Amino acid sequence: MSENARFLAADLRKADPDRYLLSLFVPSQAREAVQALFLVNHEIAKTRSVVSDTRLGQIRLQWWRDRISEIYAGQDGGQIPVLSILAPVIKEKGLPQELFDQLTYAREFDLENAPPSSLEGLKKYAEFTNAPLNALALKIIGEESSDDEIGGISTFFGVYESLRAVPHLLSQGRVMLPDDLLRAKNLSPQKILDFNHKQEIVEIIGAIINTISPYRNPKSRFLKIQQRMAQIYLERLKKNNFDVFSAKMQLNPPLLELRLALVH
Repeated sequence: MSENARFLAADLRKADPDRYLLSLFVPSQAREAVQALFLVNHEIAKTRSVVSDTRLGQIRLQWWRDRISEIYAGQDGGQIPVLSILAPVIKEKGLPQELFDQLTYAREFDLENAPPSSLEGLKKYAEFTNAPLNALALKIIGEESSDDEIGGISTFFGVYESLRAVPHLLSQGRVMLPDDLLRAKNLSPQKILDFNHKQEIVEIIGAIINTISPYRNPKSRFLKIQQRMAQIYLERLKKNNFDVFSAKMQLNPPLLELRLALVH
């Protein structure tokens, strides 16, 4: 492994531990490019947490769109390490620019600082923020998958991400629980932020988990491992009465890497 590859892996491990772990199951010849892709996604996804208002967030997302567009116009990624790694891969693998655009446009929802209106809205958000990323990763890896499989597993994994992030998002003043489920308990995002209501949040999380199920018979091993990771965590959450606030729920389940390695 080159020095640059080591730095890249270390950066991803710190920024996005779940996707770092997923990247370890990618064929070695594609791993550096996939890790660079995941880091680009992290930079785009964190926009809401690093800006002070919507306008600045839109400017930041447009900046990433412009830099990626420059690659498609023939540039080499310049001084941005992750883009300089991706630039030749974009050309070699024929990665569609619209998938990168979808990643940035999906994150404009975050700037609205509003929860999804319904459970279906949460699932759509999970799909829109994950499916383009998975489609790009699969093209880099060289695995084939149907749109249905990509969408189904992206939704499942994205809902897992959203639920696991509930305590962190609340600390940032953000609520991503469906508005209709909040109203059913006579709650609003502001009430949760002001007065906590942990028990009601745990009950809502339980209701969400009980409505989602894994995609049946996935063909792609990469997506199968991704789905299994989410499944292991959600099963553990069920055993702990859906208490996402428990400190141990913020840690990976025991032997997670080994359990994922057994996926075929």
